[in-house]
Parts: sequence; structure tokens; C-alpha cells
Amino acid sequence: MKKRIGIFVAAVMILVSAFMLTGCEDTEGEEYTKEIQNQIQDSVGYPNITNHFEYAQLKEIYELRDDPNLICYWYTKNEYTGKWVYQGKCIGYGIPYSASITSPEYAIYTDLALPLPEPNGIYTNGLSTSATWILSCDKEGNIAPLYVEDAITVSQKKMDATRCEEWSLPEDY
Repeated sequence: MKKRIGIFVAAVMILVSAFMLTGCEDTEGEEYTKEIQNQIQDSVGYPNITNHFEYAQLKEIYELRDDPNLICYWYTKNEYTGKWVYQGKCIGYGIPYSASITSPEYAIYTDLALPLPEPNGIYTNGLSTSATWILSCDKEGNIAPLYVEDAITVSQKKMDATRCEEWSLPEDY
């Protein structure tokens, strides 16, 4: 009985392996999709982008983020009142916890498409998380990294005090 089960398990593993090696290619479906995409491009065409405004905006944002002296202010949201809680000054806008300076993937085969780093050299690995690293500044100018899991808002300008929890604002706000 044990021998039959072992043979059955081995046969199933061989069939699954064979399916994974040969059955993954859906060339017929890929060809159909490419044909439909070509038809759409022929009948509708590509958008006529002439100002490249969004590209210029993103470039400006990258350049602002590259300023090591950029002082910002960060806030969390009080879920009970809907008001913002002032957390203090920080340098820059913060870095998503999922960002990395090395590629999160490793190429074994040369026909794989691997992610490229952003223009700032940081890889965004596609993970969705609200966790952020913040370089927080105290009144004396000391900088300390903080790991924050709450959703945050970071701005170059202070928010209007009426939108913030009064108890979270310092006297010199």
C-alpha cells in the first residue's frame, strides 16, 4: 500500500512539473492580445503629448526631494476628530519603508524583466505600506530617524492651525 502511494505521489509530481515547464506558455493568448493592441493603436492612435507637463512636474519633485536642507513639517491624523496632529519638523518628505537601495530581485535567467531604480537611485519594490522613515528634527537641531506606521502627511509649509489638534501645537507654531 505504501509503495502504491509513493508511486502515485511521484507520478503526480512529474505531471505537475511537466505542466509547469510546458503549460505556462500561452502563445495563442499572447498573440491575440498583441493583435487587439495593434488594432487599438491603428484605430485610435497614441495621445498627442506636446507639453510634457507631468514629466516636468515629476522631475521638479525629484529635485526638491534631493535637497538635504529641505525642512518640512509632518502630521498624523486623529481618527476620532479628523484633525491633524502636529508631530514636528523633519528633513525631507520621508522615505517609504518598502524602498531600498538595492534591487529586491535577482536575475537567474536573462529573459526576465527586472525593476529599474527610480532616477534618484532608489528601488520601489511595489509593496504597499504606509510605514515611513522620517528624519525628525528637535528644537536643538538634532536629527533622529523615526519609523512611523501611521499614515502621515508631510508638507513644506505648516498646516493651518485650525485644522490641527490644538493640544499638539507648540506655542511658537
